[in-house]
Order: sequence, then C-alpha cells, then structure tokens
Amino acid sequence: MKTVKFLAVAIAGLLSHAAFAQAKGNFDYRDMSNVHFTHPHQQRMAAVLAVLPRPGEVEFRIRGLSNVTADSYLAVFTMTQVGESQREADQLMGAKIDSVRAGLKRAGAEAELFVDMISFLPIYETDAVKKIFSKTTYNEIPAGFELKKNLHFRYRDPKVLELLVTVCAQSEIYDLVRVDYFIDDIEKKKAEMTAKGEDLLKSRMARHKVLMNESFEDKDRQVAEGFAVHYPVEQYRTYTTYHSTKLNKTTGETKAEQMTKAQFFLPKMSKDYDFVLNNSILEPVIQIEYEIALRMTTKPKEPKEAVKKEKEYMLIMPDGQVKVLAL
Repeated sequence: MKTVKFLAVAIAGLLSHAAFAQAKGNFDYRDMSNVHFTHPHQQRMAAVLAVLPRPGEVEFRIRGLSNVTADSYLAVFTMTQVGESQREADQLMGAKIDSVRAGLKRAGAEAELFVDMISFLPIYETDAVKKIFSKTTYNEIPAGFELKKNLHFRYRDPKVLELLVTVCAQSEIYDLVRVDYFIDDIEKKKAEMTAKGEDLLKSRMARHKVLMNESFEDKDRQVAEGFAVHYPVEQYRTYTTYHSTKLNKTTGETKAEQMTKAQFFLPKMSKDYDFVLNNSILEPVIQIEYEIALRMTTKPKEPKEAVKKEKEYMLIMPDGQVKVLAL
C-alpha cells in the first residue's frame, strides 16, 4: 500500500512538471548550470535585508517601467545587383526599385521610401588566362560590376511590414536587415513616469513617518533619478528548438530531426518594479525604466559654545591664608 502511494505521488509530480513545461513554452529561464538553488522566498528576503539603511539614515527607492507602443517604424531592406557593365547593373536595380514603388501604390500602403546608396564595386576575373587589360592605361578591365543599395521604409501601421516583405520578395529583394521603433514625444512619457514615481515616493515617506513615529525635518536629503530606454532590437533572444525524432511508418525506423535556432521578443518582467504603465502588451514595445532614490541622513549636531570662565588670582599669605585678588 505504501508503494502504491509513493508511485501515485511521483506520477502526480511528473504530470504537474509536464503541465508546467507545456504552459511556459520551450524556452527555459533557469540557468541549469547553477547547482546551488536558493528558494525564491529566501532570495526576496535577502534582497530586502540588503537595502536596509545604516543607523541614522533613511532611504526610499522607487523603480518604474513603461511599455510604450511605437508611433512609427523604419524597416531596412538590402539589395545587391550584379551586371556586366555599370549601366546594366544600375538599370536592373532601378527596375527592381520601380517595381517596389508600383507594388506599394497598388496595395495602397502608407509607407515612405528612401534609397540609400551603399557601394559600387568592380568584379575582376579570378582566372589569369581570361584577364583583360586596357591598352592605354594597362589597368585590368573589370569582368562585371556589383551595386549595393538599401531601401528604407518609414510607416506607422505595424501591419505594413508584412506587405513590405511581400512586395520586396516579388522584386527579388529578400534580405530584411532590421526594424527600428520610434516614439514621437518620449519626454511626455518620461514626465508621466516621473509624476507616478513622485506620488509613490511621497506615499512611502508618509507611511514611514507613521511606522517609525519620526520627522524628517532634522535630516539632510540627497536625490538621484534617471531613465533607461530599451528598444525591441536589443531584447530579442535566441534559443535552440527542442530535439525531436521522426518516425517512418513504412520501415518503422526513427530519424533524429536537426535542431534549429529561433528568436523571440523577451521584455523585462514587471515583477521587479514598483509600478508599471501599460502592463499588458501584445506586440514588441519600447520599454522605459525610471528610478528615483531619496536618501536622508541625520544632520550633525552643532558643537556647543564653550563657556568662558574668568581667571581668578589668589595670593597665599605667610600665615597660610589664601586671599583672592580682585583684578
């Protein structure tokens, strides 16, 4: 009977672990190389005790996070064209760019296009037998030319990116280099976080006065604050997909599938902050961190003025009597 109970508990534990793995996805946040595991509650308490101020000091620290959806985006595609002559390479690339412009116009996509010239290089023959030189300058004549340009697309609707990929692919432009995110008025977002942080700071100070029954009038104050902005391009992480096997039903043989690498957006978690603005997100966002710290120390006591004592002069008489002289 005891064996049955043990097996039931073990199976339940395995099922709960499997369910957890399915719910959290394949990416594992834990560092499996760390064999010394500390309970999360102990970690939190250690962090709290570590920030306790020294005697005579009071410190308040507020950390905030704001998830901001971008107002505009910049997608950069790169393209390379090779031709036997400079004119041919330029004409072929120009035709591709005109095709992209026409495709955007047909689709009614609201996107601005800027063509950025990157490089124009000659291509020479690698076979020494086929090398051709100019009869006047004796320079080697290129066998062809390579032209590189980047296409910059600025748009406001994130759905436009899917259309850009399709239109560019139809023109044999396949390389999406990067996507940048922009906020029109970042100072307004920072001011909102500052106001929220100040309200929380005042609230904690008021609570501390009640709990400690003390006033802050006799303390010197030091304040420090700052921001950190994190863009989505900085917060994508790479992970390797789980290894799997493929079963051939005809032969009954199994074959190991090749593992591949994937990327995903990993934002900063809200658990480490005192307040979070726009906590629920769907698309990649720009994350703004804000922190304000206030430290108060007891003012040094002013030294008391020494009381000046008047000097007394005494005269010892021959008979041993002491007489105070009034000078």
